[in-house]
Amino acid sequence: MKLIRTPLGSFALLMLLVGLMSPARAGMWDDPKNLEVLPEDISPEELRATMRGFAGNTGSRCSTCHVGKVESDLSTYDFSLDDKEKKLKARHMIRMVADINGYLEEKLGKPVAELVAVNCATCHRGQTKPEMLQDVLERSYREAGMEGAIAEYRELRDRYYGDYAFDFSARTLMVLAEILANVDDYEAALGFLDLNLEFNPESVRTLQYKARIQQEIGDKAAARESLLNAIELEPDNQWTHSLLERLDNS
Repeated sequence: MKLIRTPLGSFALLMLLVGLMSPARAGMWDDPKNLEVLPEDISPEELRATMRGFAGNTGSRCSTCHVGKVESDLSTYDFSLDDKEKKLKARHMIRMVADINGYLEEKLGKPVAELVAVNCATCHRGQTKPEMLQDVLERSYREAGMEGAIAEYRELRDRYYGDYAFDFSARTLMVLAEILANVDDYEAALGFLDLNLEFNPESVRTLQYKARIQQEIGDKAAARESLLNAIELEPDNQWTHSLLERLDNS
């Protein structure tokens, strides 16, 4: 079986923590057992940094994959056990990442160190479940309605804004609005566009798309108002003027 030596470039900051480990815990990394995807000759420092990297990039803790009697006391853990399904899944994910990087290395003819390598954070972005914000909100809307979805957006924004877990740019709610408009759920689409304008009041693209939906449902006056608001923000935006001309001639 091919053993995987994980690239540690993205974990450089974590390596600074090596010196902070207490002597009592340092030995736990010295003789790892049951390594299936990591190299058997991995150094204690590399193993420690790799595990910290996995945890940080996926929003996990040691207890997510490993078995211990006391969650906060790593000396009570038996890291060799395969009792948890998430540990088995993690191995598959590690192999997948290595396969992707290996494929890129082969096809692009460059060592992985010179490429924008894939790692856990590429998808997880510090979350245990790697979901895009629009997917979370769409599910919330289906389960709890518009009010519930908007409440969740506000809660997630308060909690994660400025982090890399979710994209709170104007683009995200526009994508969600388009998904809903494509299945003729125009009311919800407009609701998310209004939410977008609350937090991104200068998003001309949001106003443009809102006008297109308003025109689609026959509210020409509202569509015109949205386009005029967009022109006020960007007077030289030719696409907005074109939309307004089409609206007036329709």
